[in-house]
Amino acid sequence: MKTFVSLLLLLIVAAASHAREPLDKPNLIVIFLDDAGYTDFSHTGHPTIETPEVTRMVREGLNFTQYYAASPACTASRYGLLTGRIPQRSGLRWVIGPGEARYMHPDEITIASGLKERGYATAMYGKWHLGTPNTANNFNTNAFPLAHGFDVWYGTNVSHDYNDSRLIESDPNGTTPAPGYTVLRTDIGTTGNEDRFTDLTMQYRDRAVDFIRAQKDNPFFIYIAPNMPHLHIAVTDPFEGVSERGLLGDTMAEIDDLVGTVLDTLVEEGIAENTLVVFTSDNGHWIRFQNDASHPKYGEARIHIGSARPFRDGKGSTWEGGVRVPGVFWWPGTIPAGSVVRQPASNFDILPTAFALAGQPMPNDRAIDGRDISPHLNPSLFPGTVPDFEFIYTGWDQNQIYAARKGPWKLHTHLYSQTGNHWGFAPNSGGRVTLSSPLLFNVETDPSERFDVSADHPDVVTQLQGIISDFQASHAAEGTFWD
Repeated sequence: MKTFVSLLLLLIVAAASHAREPLDKPNLIVIFLDDAGYTDFSHTGHPTIETPEVTRMVREGLNFTQYYAASPACTASRYGLLTGRIPQRSGLRWVIGPGEARYMHPDEITIASGLKERGYATAMYGKWHLGTPNTANNFNTNAFPLAHGFDVWYGTNVSHDYNDSRLIESDPNGTTPAPGYTVLRTDIGTTGNEDRFTDLTMQYRDRAVDFIRAQKDNPFFIYIAPNMPHLHIAVTDPFEGVSERGLLGDTMAEIDDLVGTVLDTLVEEGIAENTLVVFTSDNGHWIRFQNDASHPKYGEARIHIGSARPFRDGKGSTWEGGVRVPGVFWWPGTIPAGSVVRQPASNFDILPTAFALAGQPMPNDRAIDGRDISPHLNPSLFPGTVPDFEFIYTGWDQNQIYAARKGPWKLHTHLYSQTGNHWGFAPNSGGRVTLSSPLLFNVETDPSERFDVSADHPDVVTQLQGIISDFQASHAAEGTFWD
C-alpha cells in the first residue's frame, strides 16, 4: 500500500512539473461568428435571444463595449483578424468568390503562422473565405489555410450560401481541390441542399473539443469560424424551436452551445487558466434582405436578420452597424471577473496581443495596424499603456477608405450601403458616394450617428483627415505583396 501511495505521489508531482504556468505560452481560442452584429445577444440586451454561455464569458471575463470588426464584409474582415492589418494592404477585394485568382498572399504573417513558430499546435474549424485553389490560380495550395500556419482545417472554402461552396478538410493524402485536402461535400448552397450545412456548427464544436483534448499538454491556437448566422440559417434537431425569437434565436442558441462546450472542455481538462478565449464576429447583420418576405434562397429572410440598433445600417456599410460587434475575452485567473473596458478596441488588436503573450516578436518588415491590448486584460499583470485607438474604416469594393475614428470622433469621407440608403446625408444610390464635405460624429454621445458636428469641430476634422492621409502614405510606400 505504501508503495502504491508513493507511486501515486510521484505521478502527481510529475504531472504538476509538466503543467505550464498560466502566462507561459497561453493557449488562444478565437470564436469568430459570421454576420452577428452587436445586439443579438443576452448581454447586449436582446429581449428574447438567449446566449447564457456568452453571458458567462462576460460575467467571468472582460467585455469591450466598443469593439470593432476589421471590415464590414467577409474576406476583408478575416484578413484583418488574422494579420492585424487594414484590409487595403491585402491586395484583395472585400469579398472574393471561389473562382477568384487571388488569395491571402503566403508572405502575410498570421496569428497561426506566428504562434506556430513559438511551438503552438494550430487548428481551424469553419469558414475560410480567403481564397480557393481553382483554375484561375492553377489550383495553388497557397490559397488554403495550411499555407498560412494552420496544422489542420475542417470547414467551408467560402460562405455556405454560394452554390458551389464546399466542405473541405485537410488530408495528407488528399488531392481535391489541391494536394493536402479532400472535398467532403459539394454544392452546399444550392437550393434543396440545406442538409449539407445544417450540422456545420456542431461539426466545428466537436472537432474543436477533440483538438483541445489531444493538445491539452501543449500550447495551441484554435480559430473557430462558424458559418452562421450568415443567411441562410439552419440548426440541428436539438435546437429547433428552442427560442422565442424563431430560427435566428435557435441559431444563436446552437452557437452559444458551441461556446459553452468549449469553455467546459477547458475546465474539465484543467487548462482554463492557461487559455484566452475571444468571442467576436466578422461584421454586422445582413440587412440587405430586411424587406424580403420570400427570397428564392433564404425564404422569409426579413425574419432571419438581426438588428444592430442603436447603430445605423449593417453589413457592407461603414456606419457603426456594419462594424460594431461583440468583443468578449475570457481567461480565468488572469482576467478579473466582470471586467468592462469602455475604450475602443478591434480585431486588429488580437495578433499583436497574442504575439506579446506568447513571446513571439512582432514583424518589423511590414505595417501592423493593431495594438497590444494586454494591459486592458489585467493592468497589474501586464503593465504599460495601450496606444491610442486609431481606426480606418474600409469597405466596398476594393477596401477603399470610407471613414476614420480617434477617441470618440468618427469622420466619414465617403458613404456606401447595400440598401442604397444614405440616411439623408447624401442622395440615395447603390454606389460609393464621395461627400463634398466630411461628416463628423461623436459616436460615444451619438452612437446612432445622427448629428453631424463637423462645423463645430474643424480641428477634429483636420486631425482625422491627417490619420487617413498617414495611412494612405504608409500604404503607398509599402504596397501589397501582390504588387
